[in-house]
Amino acid sequence: MEHRSDAVFAKPSIFRDGIREYAERSSSPVSAELAEIAEETARATPEWADISTTAVQATFLQMLISTAGMRRVLEVGTFTGHGTVAMAAALPDDGEILTIDSYVADKRTQDVASKAFERSSHGHKIKPVLDDALSALQEVEGDFDLIFLDADKPNYISYFETILARRLLRPRGLLVIDNTLWGGEVLNPRDLPPAEEASTGQEWVERMFANWAHDVVKFNRHIAADPRVRTAVLTVQDGMTLVQLAS
Repeated sequence: MEHRSDAVFAKPSIFRDGIREYAERSSSPVSAELAEIAEETARATPEWADISTTAVQATFLQMLISTAGMRRVLEVGTFTGHGTVAMAAALPDDGEILTIDSYVADKRTQDVASKAFERSSHGHKIKPVLDDALSALQEVEGDFDLIFLDADKPNYISYFETILARRLLRPRGLLVIDNTLWGGEVLNPRDLPPAEEASTGQEWVERMFANWAHDVVKFNRHIAADPRVRTAVLTVQDGMTLVQLAS
């Protein structure tokens, strides 16, 4: 994915108007630290701000970590570090989160994340891995209590298969996958020409969005039919799927 300065990435909501905002108002507020990262994301990369984890998602991930007493987390897709810092805050002081991103889409996001990690009181738990995700997944060592997958959708199946093949997820651990309802486009994916052939940045974004819906549908079918795991697709934000190894 490349940065296009005239493009704005925004998925439609899977909910009726106002429900997402109501859910956020009715949920516990996030820390000032997370609010600051969200604001910096909107300022630094306004056209990509929709990609970031939301306040509700951050709290949801924190609850998963703290409820299960998790100590080791792997994140695939750092972006500006909002979700990273949220999860780090839920870990014990000697816990760690490895977070992978190559930042090929937009280097501005790396700057936001790096500054967020430096100033965070939980920064010592965060271990950035600057690499292509597929390459990094071949190098990192499991086992992890939680793996949060929020990266490029065309590679979701490859990420999933690598995670299972390398046994990166511990027994009874959780694999959490974001964007598995993809703005509702999974119900009726559109067929548009390749994004690379677009003449404008906004057209490029629209085509990429439509084409990635097909990748999400393929991924959802893939894991639903896999006897090695059990899955639950939750209607949290843009769809978050929980995956556990089948016992």
